[in-house]
Amino acid sequence: MNSYLEYMLYESDVEPFGLPDGVIFLSSDEILKLEEKEKMLTKIFESKGYKKVIPPSFEYYETFENAGGKEVARRCFSFKDKDGKLLSLRFDMTTPIARMIAHKNLIEGALKYYYCGDVFREQPFHKGKMRQLRQCGIELIGVDSIEADIEVVEMFAQSLECFSSEHTIVLGNVKPYKKLIEKLNLTESKKEAIENIFNKKDLPSLKLILEQIEGNEKIKKNLIELINLSGEINELVDKVSNFNEDLKEEILKFLDFCKKLSKSIREKVIIDFAMIKNFSYYSSLTMEGYLKNYGQPIANGGRYDELFKRFDKNLPAIGFAVDINL
Repeated sequence: MNSYLEYMLYESDVEPFGLPDGVIFLSSDEILKLEEKEKMLTKIFESKGYKKVIPPSFEYYETFENAGGKEVARRCFSFKDKDGKLLSLRFDMTTPIARMIAHKNLIEGALKYYYCGDVFREQPFHKGKMRQLRQCGIELIGVDSIEADIEVVEMFAQSLECFSSEHTIVLGNVKPYKKLIEKLNLTESKKEAIENIFNKKDLPSLKLILEQIEGNEKIKKNLIELINLSGEINELVDKVSNFNEDLKEEILKFLDFCKKLSKSIREKVIIDFAMIKNFSYYSSLTMEGYLKNYGQPIANGGRYDELFKRFDKNLPAIGFAVDINL
């Protein structure tokens, strides 16, 4: 046994007694910095009436698969319980909070919750990417209105201000994409492929796969136009004339919503209709937050009105999470 272990360690290029890639050990100074960020975000959340919750550290694997889809399920850290059931460390906070509300039947008007805690995500070729993420975020459940969406986007912007005044907010809407996909008779594998292509904004691959699909050429053309539909709010109004009328109406409606945001926020907003995200539960608005000179989003969120239906409830909801262990 000892010789086999020595052989395996010799063959491996990892440091067996160090930390796995993508996890962290925090020193006292680092903890203080992290706690300070949590305090700033918590102050914003509590000022708007949000109450703290602590979701469980792990759930049944099927909970995340049912809520987030195959892509989420593939990236869960999973293990077996002593009774043989498959469990997963929490991939996100939204899913266990939604499951808790549905299970406990906590449905009385607007529900406002916030959280601070770790989530765990496997990363493809994960070197350099965190697999243990410390997040603070909010969920607004039971309200479907423009006012609610504006409130959450403004809180999203306030949260980014805690890190830097030099930030960019990317807003998207998955409704036009989902409407187009529904009109094409696609297999699940092709749907998954197109979704990955959109998230990567890979136009050549999109054109290639659409050539292999039988369907309305106008719809396929609209998908190609949609993946390129990004820019500042006022720039996009003139770019929607080639879309079908129902899509055009949906896009212009979303642009009108963006114009209702305060001027200070609008100046930092970029619209991107190709930003459909990996979570299958998003139903309309999506959000990402970027800091200057930082190459990946530190905040994500959106409206997920379809999620509760997967737990046999029908509730609108919107929320976001901020990664604070930068």
